[in-house]
Amino acid sequence: MTGFGPLPLDGSTQKFAGKAYILGPKWSHLPIITIGLLGVQIFWSVEMGYASPYLLSLGLSKSAMSLVFLAGPLSGLFMQPIIGVLADNSTSRFGRRRPFMMVGTIVCVFAMLMLGFTRDFASAFTARGSKGNDSLTVSLAVLSIYLIDFSINAVMAMDRALLVDALPPAAQASGNAWAARMLGLGSVVGFLFGTIPLPKMFPFLGTTELEVLSVIVVVLLLGGHSLMAICVKERVLLTSAERPLGKRPNPFVREARALWSNLLTLPPVIRQIFIIQFFAWIAWFPILFYTTIYVGDLYRRSTPLSPSLTPEERDTEATLLGTRALFYSSIIALVLNVVLPGFVATPATKARTNGQRQRANSRTGTVAVRRREGAREWLRIPEAIKVNLVTLWAFSHFVLAGCMFMTLFTDSVLGATTLISVTGFSWAITQWAPFSLLAEAILTTPDQTLNERNSILLADARTPVDDPEASGETAVFLYNHHQHLREERDDESDLDDDVPPRSEGSLFGNMYARVSRVAVDLEGHDDDEEDCEDATTGVGAEGSGGLSSKAGIILGIHNVFVVIPQFLVTGLSAVIFAIFDPVQPPIHTISPPPNPTKVISTVINEVRVVIGREEPLGRDKGSNSVVYIFRLGGVSALIAFILCWRLARELRHR
Repeated sequence: MTGFGPLPLDGSTQKFAGKAYILGPKWSHLPIITIGLLGVQIFWSVEMGYASPYLLSLGLSKSAMSLVFLAGPLSGLFMQPIIGVLADNSTSRFGRRRPFMMVGTIVCVFAMLMLGFTRDFASAFTARGSKGNDSLTVSLAVLSIYLIDFSINAVMAMDRALLVDALPPAAQASGNAWAARMLGLGSVVGFLFGTIPLPKMFPFLGTTELEVLSVIVVVLLLGGHSLMAICVKERVLLTSAERPLGKRPNPFVREARALWSNLLTLPPVIRQIFIIQFFAWIAWFPILFYTTIYVGDLYRRSTPLSPSLTPEERDTEATLLGTRALFYSSIIALVLNVVLPGFVATPATKARTNGQRQRANSRTGTVAVRRREGAREWLRIPEAIKVNLVTLWAFSHFVLAGCMFMTLFTDSVLGATTLISVTGFSWAITQWAPFSLLAEAILTTPDQTLNERNSILLADARTPVDDPEASGETAVFLYNHHQHLREERDDESDLDDDVPPRSEGSLFGNMYARVSRVAVDLEGHDDDEEDCEDATTGVGAEGSGGLSSKAGIILGIHNVFVVIPQFLVTGLSAVIFAIFDPVQPPIHTISPPPNPTKVISTVINEVRVVIGREEPLGRDKGSNSVVYIFRLGGVSALIAFILCWRLARELRHR
C-alpha cells in the first residue's frame, strides 16, 4: 500500500455531454461501482504477502529486495497525480475514467501473471537451469513488481474518481462506506487465499502457491472492472475551444505550484495531522511488506532441518505462516472498522442525546414508537466508555509501538503471529481516523490565504452557538470558535476569526451556509487570462468556501506525507539488511594483511553478535534482521503517539 486517502472531491467547472448513471436496480449501484476496489486490494494483499519471500527465493539479497520496493512509493508519488491529470482532460467518447481504468487493468493482469510464472517466461528465451535463465527470472520478477505497482495505482485512482463522477453528492458518504467495506473485504480474501494450499485444490492452475494465486486474483480483478466498465456510464468531456491549446497552462506545473504554495500555508491542525502521519507510516511500511519475511525467518530458526522437507517446501510453509498472520490482522481490522466508530465521543454527544430524549418524551406516539425508542436506548453505547477520536488515534500508535518493541522478547512463530494480529487494531483506526479528522479540519477551518483586506465577512449573528444538533468531530474544531464568539460577541474586530456552526450534523454538511464574503475590488481589473480562469465562480472555485475548495490539493499534500516515509524506510532497510544480513563473501586461501576495512568489518560482526544475543546463524536457519527495522518503526510510532496525544490535549483545551 503506497499512499491512500478518502475519495477525491469533484470541483471541476468543465463542460460535459450526457449523464452519469449506473445500470441495474438501485440497491446494486453502490456494490457495482466499488467492486473494482475489491480486486485492487486483493492485488495489494498478494504483493504484500508473497513478493518479498518470492524475490528472496530467487536468490536476491534482502538489501537488494528492499530496493525493489521503491516501486511502491514511486508509483504512489507520481502515477496517481499523472493519471489523474490525463484523465481529467480526456475527451474520449467512452468517458474520462473507464479507458484508463481498463488499460491499467490489462497491464495488471499481464504483470501478475508474469510474477506468478516468471520462470516460464524466462524459459521462453533462455535454457531452464542456466545462469542466464536465473538472471532473466530475477529481472522479470522485479519488472513485474514495478508494473504491478504503477498500474494498480492508476487503476485505484480511476476507481476512486469514477465513484465521485457517477454518484450524486448525497450518495458520496455511502459510496465511501462501501469503498471501505470492499477494501477491508479484499484484504481478508487476499490473505485468506494465502493460508490455503491452493495447488492441491486447483492443480490445473499451477504447481506453486503463487502461480495459482496469480490466476485467481487476475480473474477477480478483470471480472470486477469489466462489470464496472459495462454498468457504469460516464459523462463525456467536451473539447474546449475558448483558449488555444498553446496557451493552456501545463497541468503538472500548475499542480506542483499549488501543492507547494498550500504546503506553506496549512492551518496548524492539518499540519500536525500530516506530521503524525509521516512518523506513523515509517512504522507501517515495514509491517505491510516485511511481515511475511519476519514470521518466515522465525519459522526457519525454530524448526530443525528435516530431510523429508525440500527447501522449496520449507519456504512455502514459511510464507503460508507469514500470510496467516496478516490474515488474522486483516480480520481484526475489518471487524473493528465496523465496531469502533460507535465508541467515538464528541463534545456535543451528550447534548444531542438529551435533546433526543426530550423530543421522545414529548412525542405523543403509539406504543410501537415508544418500543422503538426504548430499543434504541438499549442499543446506545454508554457515554462513559466513549473516547475522543484523536485520543483513540493516539492510543493506536501506542499499541503499534508496543507491538514493535515486543519483538525483543518474541522468538516463536506463535508470538510473532500474535503481535502482527494485534496491529490489526491500530491498522483499523489508521484507515479512517486521520481522514475523518482531516475532513473535519478542512470543513471547519477558514481559509487564511484569502485576501481579508479586500473582503467583508457577513455572518448571521442570530445563529445560536450552543447548537445541540452539531455532531461528529466537527464539534472538536468548532468548540474554540464558539467560546470566543460567546465571550466577545460585542467585539466586531474578532468576528473574522469566528465561524458560526452549521445546523446539520452530517460530516460533509456545508459549514459556511450562514457565512458569506462581499469582495471589494481595491486593486482594479486584471486582464490576465490565467487569472481570469482561476477566478471562476463555479463549483470548486478557489476561495469560494474556505479550505473546502482546496480539499483536493490538501489530500494531495497528505499523500506526499504518506509516501515520503516509504522512501526513507526503503533506504534504511537496504542499509540494515546489508549490515545484519550480508551476502557471504568468497573464501580466500591467502589472508590479506590487516587493513581498516577488515577492522570495520570485524566490529560490525561483533555488533551483530551482541545485538542478536546469539551466534550468527546460517542462511538455512534464517536471520532476524527484519526485527531491527520493526524496532525502529516502533520508535517512530512512539513519536507519532506523543504528537497525537499533544494534538488531542490541544483540541480538548480549546
